[in-house]
Amino acid sequence: MRYRLHKLLFKPVGSTQIETLDRGPTKFDADLQVGFLKGDITFTRLTEAVLVHGNVDTEVTVQCVRSLEDFSLCLSVPLEDILFALPSLPTDEPDRQISDEGWIDLTETLREEIIMAIPINPINPKYADAAMAGEKAELSSDDSEWLTVKWNSPSPNTNSAKDA
Repeated sequence: MRYRLHKLLFKPVGSTQIETLDRGPTKFDADLQVGFLKGDITFTRLTEAVLVHGNVDTEVTVQCVRSLEDFSLCLSVPLEDILFALPSLPTDEPDRQISDEGWIDLTETLREEIIMAIPINPINPKYADAAMAGEKAELSSDDSEWLTVKWNSPSPNTNSAKDA
């Protein structure tokens, strides 16, 4: 997912360029493949960098931790505070550098952000609702007493028993 920001690099600080991302199935690597990528990405010119922000909707196949079945999980991935250094400024991260021709590659950045957005223990919605219904059915109004902390003051007999 490469974008040409050549004109933005020569505009004044604060200028923006908005790009629309609309792709079908995309394979990032052997472990991550998404069903689609859709969203708007805004590039903002800063003094020594370009700020990337926006929101990307996607769908990934994950394994449910309860049923061990694969299911499609829709994600809304925020892109915030991602900086790409201008070509004239060296950086330690080559994936976060704008090329001399003004190209920016968001492939690795999107891959990282999507992986971070996937829940650690994904649960298929059909199993999540069933589990919650079972827990709610087990609770009754009398069960709320365990939530209340009761402080018992020591009775006078216990103090006198210790003294004896």
